[in-house]
Amino acid sequence: MSKLKKDKIALILYARFPSEMAYGNHLIQIANSFIKNEFDVNIYFPRTYNSKTIFEKPESFYDIKNNMNFVEVNNFDVTSYKLYEILPSFLKMLTYSINTLIWSRKLKKYLNNEDYVWSTNPNILLVVKKFFKFVIYEKHGAARFIQKYSITKLKKDSRVTLIGVTEKSVQELTMASRETLYLPNGVDSELFFPQPRSAKENLTVGYIGFLETYGVDKGVLNAVKEIVKINEDTPINTLIAGGPNNKINEISKYINIKNQSDYFDIKSFVPHKKVPEIISNIDIGIIPYPGKGHMNLYASPLKIFEFAACGIPILASNITSHLELEKLNLGIYYFQHDNFDDFKNKLIDLIGDKYLREDLRKKSLNNIKNLYWENRTKTILKSVRSSTG
Repeated sequence: MSKLKKDKIALILYARFPSEMAYGNHLIQIANSFIKNEFDVNIYFPRTYNSKTIFEKPESFYDIKNNMNFVEVNNFDVTSYKLYEILPSFLKMLTYSINTLIWSRKLKKYLNNEDYVWSTNPNILLVVKKFFKFVIYEKHGAARFIQKYSITKLKKDSRVTLIGVTEKSVQELTMASRETLYLPNGVDSELFFPQPRSAKENLTVGYIGFLETYGVDKGVLNAVKEIVKINEDTPINTLIAGGPNNKINEISKYINIKNQSDYFDIKSFVPHKKVPEIISNIDIGIIPYPGKGHMNLYASPLKIFEFAACGIPILASNITSHLELEKLNLGIYYFQHDNFDDFKNKLIDLIGDKYLREDLRKKSLNNIKNLYWENRTKTILKSVRSSTG
């Protein structure tokens, strides 16, 4: 009996892949989820040559072991020019959007007869959707200018499946021809799972990830300042892995001034496949994001899901995008965002109460399967296919 032909999907990104490591890792996990659902995956991305460009091939940089196919499409990278850097913000966004549309029109000759297309960029989908039978748009952030117009047009097309990763994104996708899916981000079940834990004298508090987003500080230094205070009475260990380097240096400098370097392990960027190994050394994960900007309304935090999948109790700020995760029944203990006295008190609760930590651990492990990437993608595909009866 001949093997059934696989479905094919085009994942199309502009600029942020492969030039931003966190977004790149996110994309690779989504691509793997389609492969696990019996798809052939082609990833289309632009050639970039700006300061963030990763010049290594994506296949080797992300250590791809399967048949994921990468297609680099020629591009005029406006972000690489000094003139772009000095433009006012609204002109930057407008120029970027126009360049995205121009690049999208180049894609036709590269496409490989895929029936499905997925993207987080509505401008791209508005241009290329006519070449596909099934269209999937995931809204991961605020939309401005041309993107708002593109979303309005996509909402009117019954072939387009719309997905919001936060409740705010879902609200902005209402009044569409089809019901919008609310699907927070997911977690890789093959990478992240509970590891055997040995007893140790001092607990370890940990943060892994970028220390800022769009120039907004994520609150880790303020958290460190409170941990230093806790160490005066109850010494704990703290592990921080992330970047950029200027933020790592800022935290390291503060720790050295306070003569507490013996209690801190500070690392720069680590490959994503090494993150589970680091998490296995953490007893309490912290996500101290501030209640403003993109993070408050649009961030569906991958690190919360990765901690949860490993059974790590989580102390997170009660920003809107975190608090809405309560319905997922994960093991999250909340503190008042931007109130680091409350952060300290809640962390002391977790340090002193092993039963609370164990309850949070069990809660996460009992519910995390719903957030495995492959299961999330099954939900998307069920919705997509139902559109054709």
